[in-house]
Amino acid sequence: MALFSFTREQRLCHSFEFQSVMKEPRHRFSNDFFLFLLKPNTLEMARLGLIVSKKNVKLSVRRNWVKRQCRESFRAQQQNMKGWDLVILSKKGIGQLTASQLQHSLEGLWKKLAR
Repeated sequence: MALFSFTREQRLCHSFEFQSVMKEPRHRFSNDFFLFLLKPNTLEMARLGLIVSKKNVKLSVRRNWVKRQCRESFRAQQQNMKGWDLVILSKKGIGQLTASQLQHSLEGLWKKLAR
């Protein structure tokens, strides 16, 4: 079970960590609902930062749901991403997706990233 954990060390918690990835991303992947920004780190693990703005998803319950779905998807993929910092930004329209549509959208970006 430890392989799929999501500890505090695997999170981007500070604004300077987010800014580092957002200012100089090595890779960018996007679709209609998400933008992935990646930058290499010096750690043996991947780290995740999420930005789901109130502008794109009005209800806090729905924003938290989107974040949970993204974290769950990241947990399943983190072994393939060692040594990267990833920031996931949401786009307009994400609040109206169903769980299966959201997962399908994330899976498409994970496949792009794997190539």
